[in-house]
Amino acid sequence: MLGINNNSSIDIFLHTFGYLLILGWSLLATFHILGLFYGLYKFHRKPSHSNLKELPGVSIIKPLTGIDTNLYENLKTFFNLQYPRYEILFCVQEHDKELIDLLERLREQYPHVESQLFVAGSDFEVKIHENDIDEEQGSDRTPLVTGSTEDLSRRQRRSIWKRLFCCGSLSQKLSGDKSSKSGVTEIRNPKIFNMLPAYEKAQYPYILISDSGLMMHENTLYDMVMCMTDTVGLVHQMPFTCDRKGFAGSVEKVYFGTQHARMYMTINLIGINCVTGMSCLIRKECIDHVGGLRAFGHYIAEDYYIAYEVAKQGWQLRVASSPAQQNSGEYSVSTWIDRMVRWCKLRMRLSPLAYLEPLQECFSSAILAGLVTNYLFEWNALVVAACHILIWFILDYLMLRITQGGALPFSKFEFAIAWLVRELSSFYIYFKAFTGSSTVKWRGKEYRLGSGTRAEELTPTPSPPPAPSLLVESSSSSMSTSSSSSSSSSTNSISPVAGPHILSSSLSTKQPSQIV
Repeated sequence: MLGINNNSSIDIFLHTFGYLLILGWSLLATFHILGLFYGLYKFHRKPSHSNLKELPGVSIIKPLTGIDTNLYENLKTFFNLQYPRYEILFCVQEHDKELIDLLERLREQYPHVESQLFVAGSDFEVKIHENDIDEEQGSDRTPLVTGSTEDLSRRQRRSIWKRLFCCGSLSQKLSGDKSSKSGVTEIRNPKIFNMLPAYEKAQYPYILISDSGLMMHENTLYDMVMCMTDTVGLVHQMPFTCDRKGFAGSVEKVYFGTQHARMYMTINLIGINCVTGMSCLIRKECIDHVGGLRAFGHYIAEDYYIAYEVAKQGWQLRVASSPAQQNSGEYSVSTWIDRMVRWCKLRMRLSPLAYLEPLQECFSSAILAGLVTNYLFEWNALVVAACHILIWFILDYLMLRITQGGALPFSKFEFAIAWLVRELSSFYIYFKAFTGSSTVKWRGKEYRLGSGTRAEELTPTPSPPPAPSLLVESSSSSMSTSSSSSSSSSTNSISPVAGPHILSSSLSTKQPSQIV
């Protein structure tokens, strides 16, 4: 070791800084090892057998916006799940005739699978309970009203709109927003907005929120339910991709199977909230505890806050053994980069540690390792950096094979090229996220991000209808007959917001319960 000959403050600072960087480098190496072993332990394990008749029912909520080339095939996989009791609740954000026709064809093709369709912009039958009427009327009570939205008074329409599409006082507390004198904060997350009617109608104790671009293997739902033990409140799939043709598909698979998989698995292992909401199985009681999905509608990163709330209630979060299979029909390197920039901006709003992420990348950490070891130990910086990159490359390849659970759809040479593009593009992604505006584009709209991913919509939108829209259809005639009476009495009722204030406006990174 090179001795400290100069006791100047600069020399002491450089040595201290160098040893801190070595400590950080050691932590990165630890993350690699932990991610590999935890992935090897968790991924593609066969679940223990259980009596299928005793398994709880699952309500699958599928928020949909538009059609891509793989949507039909993706949705078909949800009708072929090997699970005894589940329903599929399709949520169409706008009255898209082509999309609705596609869903109807699927439902006719699989009449034995219970399904419902919820479409925004349509008239619907609604029942208002006495305690759902706007409190502006004081102690006066309006009799029970049943009928189409055209028959409702202006006050009753406003009450319905506030109930279904506003977060109310609970969301105001969750977001820490004190600016609204009325105590009502509108839902700004279009995904939450789209799922609300389906959530109100979900009949089973487990809710699976599943994005439109996913396909699902026939045993995946069974695997996720088996992970939901008595102490678990949320089971989430780690994002991954299907085997897709083209270089863009290779880059996506390399990213989600290496850097993302390593960090995702390690962070969950050590007990930090790291949940991606593209495929989450949740106990409905956990969400009902704070008033339903509407309580999270003020945030773009609703998955983070839902997971935080579940953990705050004392439940564990668990990673499923089957990674989520993203299978969007329209993908490219540029759209992947835009998506990564949006994710990076969200992480910046959730934790200041996101600004240190560039230091954890392969090439930046290799350069630092070479410079530091050369200064402290007089090692050859180029040799150290080259060895660092080679070992990192090998560990990433092993991580991808573990995540894939089998042979890769491309050669080792193609992996090397895709890996190199992924690593080098990360610096452009960080630069664009750090230096760009605080706005993100998501689901066809533009938002300005505030602290904690609170969002302000910037894209002009048409005026909302006088009442929320809900078009509900049963997937089979027998089910329609059995549910018609209950539909008029209970399924169209609007539940008031209830539940204590649980979620804090200032979030800590470490969660109170064990996450496995």
